[in-house]
Amino acid sequence: MPFSTRSEAVFASVPAATLMRIDALPVQNVQLVLAAGAGKTVTAGVPPFSSGEENAWVRRVLAKTECHALSLVTVGSMIGDSGGAWRGVVEALQRRWMDPSLECSDGDAPWPSVRAALDESFWTLSDEVFRAVFPALGIPPARVCLPVLARLWQSTLGESVVAGGTSAGPVDGVLTSNVEQLVNALIQVGLVRRDVDDASGDLIAVNVHPVVGEYALSLLGDATPATHQQMVDAYMNGLGAVSRDAHGWRRVPFWEVPDDGYWYDNVVRHVAAAGDVCGLISVMDPEWQAARVRESSLLAFQADVELMLTALTAVIRDATPGVTHPPVLLGRVHAALASAYTERFTGGRWLNMEMAVMHWGSAVALVPHADAPVLWTEWQSGLGRACRALVGGVRADSLEAAIACCQRALHASTRGAAPLQWAAMQVSLGDALIDRVVGDASNSIEAAIACYYKALEVWTREAAPLDWASTHINLGAAYHQRDAGDQAINMEAAIACYSQALEEHTRSLTPVQWGMANHNLGIAYYHRLLGDKAAAIESAIACFQSALTVRTREASPFRWGSTQHHLGMAFRDRMFGDPATNRKTAAACFESALAVRTRAAAPINWAETQYQMGVMHHGRHGEGAMGAADVSVAVACYSRALKVYTPEAAPQQWMDANCSLLQALVDGGSWSAAVESVMDTE
Repeated sequence: MPFSTRSEAVFASVPAATLMRIDALPVQNVQLVLAAGAGKTVTAGVPPFSSGEENAWVRRVLAKTECHALSLVTVGSMIGDSGGAWRGVVEALQRRWMDPSLECSDGDAPWPSVRAALDESFWTLSDEVFRAVFPALGIPPARVCLPVLARLWQSTLGESVVAGGTSAGPVDGVLTSNVEQLVNALIQVGLVRRDVDDASGDLIAVNVHPVVGEYALSLLGDATPATHQQMVDAYMNGLGAVSRDAHGWRRVPFWEVPDDGYWYDNVVRHVAAAGDVCGLISVMDPEWQAARVRESSLLAFQADVELMLTALTAVIRDATPGVTHPPVLLGRVHAALASAYTERFTGGRWLNMEMAVMHWGSAVALVPHADAPVLWTEWQSGLGRACRALVGGVRADSLEAAIACCQRALHASTRGAAPLQWAAMQVSLGDALIDRVVGDASNSIEAAIACYYKALEVWTREAAPLDWASTHINLGAAYHQRDAGDQAINMEAAIACYSQALEEHTRSLTPVQWGMANHNLGIAYYHRLLGDKAAAIESAIACFQSALTVRTREASPFRWGSTQHHLGMAFRDRMFGDPATNRKTAAACFESALAVRTRAAAPINWAETQYQMGVMHHGRHGEGAMGAADVSVAVACYSRALKVYTPEAAPQQWMDANCSLLQALVDGGSWSAAVESVMDTE
């Protein structure tokens, strides 16, 4: 037999034996190991397998085993034993990877499966405690630090260590020597590999090959969800251990546990695998989002959102007999899904908001107001926010639906009974009123401003500094769009609001809101009417560049594209520096914006950037047209914008683009095309 699962213990007693770790081999060696197992003659400098063999089965075996030495030798031996008839072995390997009954035989003696070979190592473990702790290694990642192992094995050690002759206390008191004793036993039989700190020489972690991890998971079997839950409980250590309410709900505050480099990156995975509905709902708690972004990144939180979406979607689709959840808890599930779709980056904004509206609607429909008045009001407000954010359909109808939802929520709530909730609903109503396209726009904006000031009566800087700051961002947007009063004064008010928001929103504490406030402040400076225009544009550029330090393409592609678009406008109109360099920078910004603001994904935004590029090439804000070629490019940009801008969908933008197109055609001497353009607009 060309291999042994007993690793160090066996090889030490075999003369001239070469120790081979049960781990991933170097790429250049894996085919040699497989070939040796299959009994092929290997010649130096000659590939051990033909190209036909590589395409037919070798690559499949390498992919399945992930270059795991023991697995390669096992599979190679099975193929060699069958005289090179690989098909049955490889197909059985892929279908029954961890089936202990899988055997291949030439009629004389069967060769065991990879699972059976690993079983030999497992049953070589001398102590029942060693065998008890190993299966749990199927649930963490491939590399596990010793403190994490202590928590992973806490429940098993607590129950089994006495019987095994080892002593252990609570998780923080599990002696390093105890964990190392368990680790050394697993290393001796070749199931894991030690990771030693080069500087100190101490054992700091173990590495579990994915094949061995899959084997451990197969041993865990039906106990897998409970093991994931035990890991969560070991970390929580009593935090949030409150009784469930009458509807089966309890908040799981895993953000209150300090991150140790493992917890934050794995807690949602453990909660999902455990099937903990309350834990999954808690993923969308604002405190977890803030902690995850602060300690890790926005992309890390997005990964949590994807895990949560998959797990909670399975909950509402579960038709398992006897598995039922109270309506209010199911309503919470739908509300959490709605929040997740609202925050989600992947999948397309249009589809995500459609799903958010659907789940908010399901939550409201499941639970009458009388059964859970506070939740029902929150969900109505959430439905209003989602309707406001809808991309598809008739925009006016969506906004009217949003306003109606917010008004229903406010009707069911009072400032005295739930002041914080009441303030949040005032902000939601204000947001919908700002976007309203039905009725008098000026009146809607005045009503929105009134809503924000009502919210600020509750959300004071002292009582709720971050909510106060966020409301100032919204209030700044309202002043920016305000028609009533002096426009210059309104813009100054907008600048003041955004600046106040940045006094509380910081890059380190609230990077998303800090980026938004800088982005909006940049737009306000760009449109500033008082003071030095050149200085205002410089301030705008500085704000946009600050925003882009957190609004990255990877973390927030559409927000990144929006800021790139506005930065392009600012550089295009810049009064300092070399004009040619400024235009080149502006063009690069616009091209960056168009990389994400595509016609398919965001048609209105795509048209907006096309239009502004046309302005740049036309020289409308410069020293006149920059030549026939530039005018031709401008005409093309305006024409592309008009493929999206229509009198019905965007009347003002349609009119502006048509006027600019007409002027560009005239400037370029295309009189007949200019006449046709005029005729088309009538």
